[in-house]
Amino acid sequence: MHELASGIRLLQPEDYRRMPWKNGLGMTTELAVFPPDAGLVDKPFDWRVSIADIDNHCEFSRFPGYDRSILLIEGAGMELSFDSAPSQRIDQPHLPFNFKGETQTYCRLLDGPVRDFNVMSARAKCTHACEMPTSPGPIRWRQHSEILLIYCLSGGFSLEGLLDDQIEVNTGNTLLLEKRSDYTVVKNPKMSAFSKDTFAVSVYISA
Repeated sequence: MHELASGIRLLQPEDYRRMPWKNGLGMTTELAVFPPDAGLVDKPFDWRVSIADIDNHCEFSRFPGYDRSILLIEGAGMELSFDSAPSQRIDQPHLPFNFKGETQTYCRLLDGPVRDFNVMSARAKCTHACEMPTSPGPIRWRQHSEILLIYCLSGGFSLEGLLDDQIEVNTGNTLLLEKRSDYTVVKNPKMSAFSKDTFAVSVYISA
């Protein structure tokens, strides 16, 4: 982890944690979690951002009290079946789908393995929102949000206006920002993609 300045961190693949799912039926790469020493069972997290590898049809882990968002990032897609909601086909890349963590969820792969981007937040403590940022363009904070996480899915982008030098974020890297008036309001940072093949996902965490 690179602490670029107070409240500005750049995370790289060596900073992530690779671990089994809560139910043991798959593997996930944890990009960021709060509190930093939180776990899946013994010390519950307030929020968590991860990437899951799904190789077979399976049941998702249940997380009572959490709200979840999922985005397809690799593969043909999947169909999710729920015990208390209509089924949902997820075959459009980078389109967030939201559901509740306590819902019993079964995943059927459409055509081979997939990878998906996941965000979970404890409903009693915080909320989250996901979007695909446009580039070039300014970073705009959502109302009440305190954390902004930007994960680079492909390509790369730069962020100008936070520090004296521009910040470069490449494929697989995560930029984690804590909201502070000195660089989010006064400096008004701007994001610029390196190429047309750059894709990133922004996650806003609100207390």
